[in-house]
Amino acid sequence: MPLFSYEASDARGKKLKASSEATDESALKEALRKKGLIPLSIEAVERRGLAAQSLRKISKKDLLRFTHELGNLLESGIPIDKALFILSEHSEKERMRAVIKKVYIDIQKGQSLSQAMAGHEVFPRLYVNMIRAGEAGGILEPVIRRLAAFLEMTASFREEVISALIYPILLAIVGGLAVAVLMLYVVPRFAQIFEDMGQALPAPTLILLKVSGWFVSYWWLMLGAAVLSFALLKTYAKTKEGRLFMDGLKLRMPVVKTLHMKFVIARFARTLGTLIQSGVPILEAIRISREVVGNEVISGSLQTLEEGVKKGRGVAGPLGESGVFPPIVVQMIAVGEEAGRLEETFLTVADRFEAESRNLIKRAVSLIEPAMILLMGLVVGFIVISMLIAVFSINEIPI
Repeated sequence: MPLFSYEASDARGKKLKASSEATDESALKEALRKKGLIPLSIEAVERRGLAAQSLRKISKKDLLRFTHELGNLLESGIPIDKALFILSEHSEKERMRAVIKKVYIDIQKGQSLSQAMAGHEVFPRLYVNMIRAGEAGGILEPVIRRLAAFLEMTASFREEVISALIYPILLAIVGGLAVAVLMLYVVPRFAQIFEDMGQALPAPTLILLKVSGWFVSYWWLMLGAAVLSFALLKTYAKTKEGRLFMDGLKLRMPVVKTLHMKFVIARFARTLGTLIQSGVPILEAIRISREVVGNEVISGSLQTLEEGVKKGRGVAGPLGESGVFPPIVVQMIAVGEEAGRLEETFLTVADRFEAESRNLIKRAVSLIEPAMILLMGLVVGFIVISMLIAVFSINEIPI
């Protein structure tokens, strides 16, 4: 069905812009008039590639905003179909409006909200399953609130990690550019001056000039090799064997292993706790949680948990056998399971490991920053001192 973009005015003269599907322009005008709107302008919209663009450009923040707005409308007593219609007309991003509009149309055709959302990759499997559980239990509004809290918590944690890493990354980039400028432009000019003088140079200066000359001659080769290596590594990481290798490598690197394990445990525990809390069956919740851990090796280890729950062995025992969670955490989960507070225990574990991850990142950054400054200082210092030694030796200035 063609998609049209239109501008219309309501009974109070307020103008609004939106898009809608219709068989033709006349049908859209008639539909707008039935809604009490006066069409002012209508234009056909090119549909080619719209779905792919929507999936590509709708961010997690857009999904969080939609979830919050939907929860607010439902809390105000507005029916789900009316709430979706309002959001399809007034959401901030046009591509998000198009997705919501399609969900609204599917609901009008008799589908449930979870069924309509399942047809769009914008809504993750976790999201759809929580909505389905909320529909089955008649608690859709609380589940949407829980979803919004879950998305907000994970987004906040991710942003904190990124913010902590921004300064070291900028420091590395600026330091690398400074050294590159010295090696590619400054040192070669001094090299020409020294060559014209024809005098013997100190050993440090000769080493520096050799390295600088190599940089000047082969910088394009190093850059090309770096780009090619990155492209090959990225392509390899997309294969099953590549993912297993890269994920296994994360678990073998000393500092990275500790931090990565805390990330994985926190993500798995928060996802599983939220799903169980929302009424999703335990086996389905474990499957979804395994998918979002972000590590194929650990996901495979957690299959022990799924198989153990299938056999009726509970959660704590099989989880301990997987070797993913530390023994003390397994004991906490065993106590929570016996007390009938499994979901709360998992959420507590998630809070603890997220806090530990933040602290570990802060400690690592506090060590990385001075180490990088020291390294850059040593490199720049070597360059400057090598140049000064040569200048002083040429001019026979004692040092």
